[in-house]
Amino acid sequence: MSGKLPVGEKPEVRKPPAIELFSRLGVGVKEGKNVGLYGLPMIGKSVLAAILVREFVGENGTAIVFGTEDHYSDEDYRGLIASFLPKSHYINYCRNVEEVYRYLNIVEAKQFEGRVALILDSFSALANVEASELSAKGLKEVRLKVSRVTPMVNEVATRFKRVLTEKHALGITVMHASSMAGAGKFRGLVDWKPVMSARVAHSLDYLIYMHAPEGTALNAPRALTMVASRLTPLDEGRTIKFRFKEKTVEILEGEER
Repeated sequence: MSGKLPVGEKPEVRKPPAIELFSRLGVGVKEGKNVGLYGLPMIGKSVLAAILVREFVGENGTAIVFGTEDHYSDEDYRGLIASFLPKSHYINYCRNVEEVYRYLNIVEAKQFEGRVALILDSFSALANVEASELSAKGLKEVRLKVSRVTPMVNEVATRFKRVLTEKHALGITVMHASSMAGAGKFRGLVDWKPVMSARVAHSLDYLIYMHAPEGTALNAPRALTMVASRLTPLDEGRTIKFRFKEKTVEILEGEER
C-alpha cells in the first residue's frame, strides 16, 4: 500500500471539534457571521465562545471580548476566559452601551493580521442596565420600558454586525435563558415568544439554546439545541451533546437526536 488516495478523491478535512459541533446543528461558522449562544447561568456559554473563536482565528488571529457584566472587572475571571482564547486577544469591560460603542470604534479603526473574532458577552445585560435605569427614574410601565430599550438593543446588534462585516470577522453573542427568550420574556419586561425575541431583541442569524442544571461541573455533558430562527430555513429542535475537555470540546457520539 502506497498510502495514496485513488485518483479524483480528496482527503477528508476534519473540522475543529467546536466548529464541527456547530456544523452538525446546521450552523456555518464563517466570516461576517454572528452566532448566538443562549442558555442558563453557569453552563459554560462564555467558555464555549472563547474556545470557538480560538479555533476559528487559529494561531495568528485575534479575539476581542466585550464583557458587559461585573465579573469582567475581576482579574481572576478575566484570566479564566483568557486561558481559553488565542494568544492575541483583548478583553474589554463594558459597563454600559457607551463603553461598548467606544471599544467598537477602536476595533473599527484598527488593522488586524489574520482572522478576527468578536464576543459580545452578555448582550442581555445591556438591556437590563437600561431597563433598571428607567425604573430608577420612575418609569414603571412595562410597555414604555420596552419602547425605550428595544431600539437600543437593535442599534447595538446592528453596529456589532456591521463591524463583523467590515472586518470579515466571526461574531459570538452570549445571552441568558434565565432572563431572556427561554423564559418567554425580555428581561422580565414583556411576554414574547422566543422567535420574536430572536428577531426583535437580538438581531442574530441563529439562536442556540444550551440547557444544563445550574452548578453543573465544567466537564459535564451539555445539550445544545437549535430552538429558533426565522432568518434561515433550519431544522429547529435538533440537539447535540458535548462536554469541555482539556480546553477543547468533545462531541459525545451517539447523543444527537
